[in-house]
Amino acid sequence: MHDRSACVRRTLTDARARHSEKGRQFSQMGTNSDSRPSVSRRAVLASGCGLVAVVGIGGAVALLDDDDSPTQPKPAQVPPSAERVLNVVAHHDDDLLFLSPELLENLRAGATVRTVYFMASDYSNYPKFMQDREVGLRRVYADTLGMKLGQWKAQPYEKGGVQATLWTLGDRVSILETRIPDGYMKTPLGAKRMWGLYSENMQIKTRPGETFPVQEFNRDALVAFLRGVRDEIKPDRVNTLDPFADLGGSPDPAGGFHQDHVAVARMVMYALEQDVPPSPVHYFRDYTIEQSPPNLSPERARAKAKAFKTYTEYDPDAKRSKVYGPWLRKTYEVDGAWRGDLLVPLPAPDRIEKVAGRPYVGSSYRIVNRANRLELVVRNEANAPLSVSPAPSAAGGVFKLLGIRYGWGIMPKGSSLIVGMPESDKHPEHVPRLVERSLDGAQALRAHGDVAGGFELLFAHSGMALTAPRQPGGDVTQAPSDKSPAQKWDFIPV
Repeated sequence: MHDRSACVRRTLTDARARHSEKGRQFSQMGTNSDSRPSVSRRAVLASGCGLVAVVGIGGAVALLDDDDSPTQPKPAQVPPSAERVLNVVAHHDDDLLFLSPELLENLRAGATVRTVYFMASDYSNYPKFMQDREVGLRRVYADTLGMKLGQWKAQPYEKGGVQATLWTLGDRVSILETRIPDGYMKTPLGAKRMWGLYSENMQIKTRPGETFPVQEFNRDALVAFLRGVRDEIKPDRVNTLDPFADLGGSPDPAGGFHQDHVAVARMVMYALEQDVPPSPVHYFRDYTIEQSPPNLSPERARAKAKAFKTYTEYDPDAKRSKVYGPWLRKTYEVDGAWRGDLLVPLPAPDRIEKVAGRPYVGSSYRIVNRANRLELVVRNEANAPLSVSPAPSAAGGVFKLLGIRYGWGIMPKGSSLIVGMPESDKHPEHVPRLVERSLDGAQALRAHGDVAGGFELLFAHSGMALTAPRQPGGDVTQAPSDKSPAQKWDFIPV
């Protein structure tokens, strides 16, 4: 019998030598490109009680125990669970990586489970890559239930004017696919993708589905679709991704984030949580758990990794990549510590009453400082400085709010320019100005606080707060956060 601890040490040393830590980035793609975004390669090695997890090394995903070869968990021989679960994710692996092992346990318990996949994997070798990933997910679900891949049945489906393909497996398990084109980790400005639908109510066009032709719809239709699915399933629990994922870091959180994930989660928050009555939504963190400690038992981690290994037989990118390793031994729900006092950029609700003084995406406001009641103003010209004025009707004193990468965008009403720090300036006491829109975190502000105490607006790239001068006509600056009234702002709807 060989020395297990020595084996673990050798494996770790060899892997670290071969695979140094690299930042994960997808290359920014054109809106119609079928090229494959590049992904950094990573490996994770997890040891404990003789268990060694080797992920992505040598083109394989495996969980190896020194004593046993892993086997697919058998379906539990118990009466079907009465629980009804609705999962809503972006891509055909998000549920395996971030909603599991809960997903797998719900399936094995006999719960009624429906999973909605909004995105098409159309960015590489279309349509084969997309179709293969879809089959891979159906294979995992079937294996988990002890059923055959060929037992899935497809049929047309429609809610709220949005068509989808409904796949059913037996009486309790189903999948919905709408095939919205992938938006990439960095969705290009103006791209008619999920982010544009969420933030600007863009009309977007899908890929053709298994049971439907190319179709177009906007945010209103997708909200109706989500509510229609919810009303049909009547779930006890709704699971989705992290609507806060892009609101931490400077500006990127550890592990990064995917704009499709954030947009889908915010659509669920908007459509189902801000409703009467609100649905019980649970949000699961995704890439940002990379540096969080493993929190799954060896048995649960083994089941999660085994299911993902089955999926990778249909996804060659996932099979050879090492990026997935850190996620297979952990699952984290969004909690109060992660959420903090952040305000998620959402459109104004359509079914519940607006919260007076709460800012909403797409709406216009006067922005008033708590310390002196002076209002933000700016001339509508490039490089114009942001200042304050006592006059409520001052020119340039009405701002439209946007939901942009990393947070909120503040744009003078009727302007194509946005408030930002030129050249990503991080110097305290420097002045925000009007700049051309980009994906730069220096144009995003994160709103902390509430209506009662006022909102602190922190630049995503610097973490510094939008700070009012003491006198009218003075320039606004970015300054280290001190939570003083000079850094607290009220939003007055126009």
